[in-house]
Amino acid sequence: MFKIIKIIGGDKKGFSLKTKVGTSTRPTLNRVRENIFNILQSVMPNSLGLDLFAGSGAVGIEALSRGAQAVTFVEKDKVAFAVIRENLKKTNYLNKSFVFPSSWHIFLKKTTEVFDWIFVDPPYGLDVYHEVIEAIGSSQCLSEGGIIILETDKAVQVKSQINGFICYRKIRYGNTIIWFYKEM
Repeated sequence: MFKIIKIIGGDKKGFSLKTKVGTSTRPTLNRVRENIFNILQSVMPNSLGLDLFAGSGAVGIEALSRGAQAVTFVEKDKVAFAVIRENLKKTNYLNKSFVFPSSWHIFLKKTTEVFDWIFVDPPYGLDVYHEVIEAIGSSQCLSEGGIIILETDKAVQVKSQINGFICYRKIRYGNTIIWFYKEM
């Protein structure tokens, strides 16, 4: 089953994106995406981004719409992976993106790329938040001054300091919490 969501800003504002509905994917709500990008507006132009657990690709595609130079999408679910490619094709962003049908830990072990921002939104119930941030630090894939954005359920508690990263901002939107981390 699929659901339609909209790009909320930038040059593709109003474009419809397909998203898989199910337990392995959960699209970031429009108001949450809008607030994330309002906070990151100075970082976004010409940035290189990584959308881990990409789902529909909505966050990365929103970033491209708002001026990101390129976004790498990592999604191991085969149906969600196909949806990301379909959404990128529809928005004409295939040439600004890389899509990997991989698990996050394999990707982070192998990547040599460096990103300005990394969005981490694992399926709720998959408690890998600390492990992912530790792996990002070990892989050295975040640029100097780069930002990790973590989306969790309100019940999840994440440490304020993890492997050389510190949470400098935390915002709650209903049942969702967005955590912003940077290097200490």
